[in-house]
Amino acid sequence: MIKLMIVEDEPLERMALRKMIQRLAYDIEVVEDARNGEEAIRKVKLLRPQILLMDIRMPEKNGLEAQEQIIRSFPHMKTIILTAYSDFQYAREALQHGVIDYLLKPVPPQNLKTALDKAIGSLQQEVSAEPVVTAADKAEVDLIDNALKYIHQHIKKDINLADVAGHIHLNPQYFSRLFKSRTGANFTEYVSRQKIDRAKDLLKNTNMPVYRIAIDLGFSDAAYFSRVFFKFEHETPLQYKKKTEDLVKD
Repeated sequence: MIKLMIVEDEPLERMALRKMIQRLAYDIEVVEDARNGEEAIRKVKLLRPQILLMDIRMPEKNGLEAQEQIIRSFPHMKTIILTAYSDFQYAREALQHGVIDYLLKPVPPQNLKTALDKAIGSLQQEVSAEPVVTAADKAEVDLIDNALKYIHQHIKKDINLADVAGHIHLNPQYFSRLFKSRTGANFTEYVSRQKIDRAKDLLKNTNMPVYRIAIDLGFSDAAYFSRVFFKFEHETPLQYKKKTEDLVKD
């Protein structure tokens, strides 16, 4: 199912767009909305929508500024810009930032349908153009080896699938499937496992506090790090550290 995010600072506009999409009866999941450009950048990284419906005029960071930043990490994102300003300069600038269509408010349902058809068609073309994964392709083995090397070199950063796919010059969706077929794990699980293994080593062999380990490994905060650690190890970082210390004493 295709994921779509609405980025709009007006609550009534967000609600109207949601209802309009529902009435169009697409196989689309409308994920959590964003109220401004900054929030859109954060939520896109978390929710990974394939289509954005984004207002051009918002507080903190406008739609074009957000699009310019988002498209660097997610080059295959399909963005439809919404605006009440019928200014050709905005349209031209939007298209220069990889926007797939440009709609004036209030958006008629037929215009929205046309724009969504265009975005969905573009996504489907990219998927159909991807090469078929074969077990004996040595070039793919080299690509995954390079990806794994990049992950380990940047394990202390907040790396995402788009970063690594871009590094080895692959479509993110294709890279995701290739990565799982070669490693047996999805990308997020693999990266989290590597970070937790590194954390275990630091907890066992250093006196670094938990919050410092969390920061060094690219987690947003210590509480989130502890939740991920518990998911993999079924104990908290402090419990793990105490257990290893008790084993040394024995």
